[in-house]
Amino acid sequence: MIEMNPPLARAKPFFRIAMAVVVGIVLPALLLAGVSWLTNNYPESQYCGHYTGCFGYLVLAFDVGRWIAVVLAWPLLHLLRVRPALPVAALATLFLIAIWQVALAMPLHLFFESIGLIIVSGVIAYPVAAWLAMPHISRKVLIVAVAFFFALYACALAYGFFFAE
Repeated sequence: MIEMNPPLARAKPFFRIAMAVVVGIVLPALLLAGVSWLTNNYPESQYCGHYTGCFGYLVLAFDVGRWIAVVLAWPLLHLLRVRPALPVAALATLFLIAIWQVALAMPLHLFFESIGLIIVSGVIAYPVAAWLAMPHISRKVLIVAVAFFFALYACALAYGFFFAE
């Protein structure tokens, strides 16, 4: 029996994960581009200070922009043909929240590492979610992964609560 498009059938999971990585790169890039645009066009706003520069825009991007990015992830995943897009976006949101909590719990002397973790969090969360939402992945693996991220969130929350600087 002759198989039709065997390379395409094998490449589909790779394509799906690669497109999820693209989503993880594009969304933070859009947020940082928005911060750059605001800094250039509104340098005298309340978010810019004499000593801190326009760091307030970066804080605003994290406070509000991350949730906008989470909402925009589903249409972007759908546009890039990552199927099923909604479960991938929902799983990635759970993973992102845990990663963000880890970044927020990091000590102050690791500030730049914390910012870096926040920026690359989508590159971690979206491919993992795309892989876990594949039909051949067992429910047990999915449950273990979700439990791991919940435990990671709880540990980071507890660490931030008890050992905050």
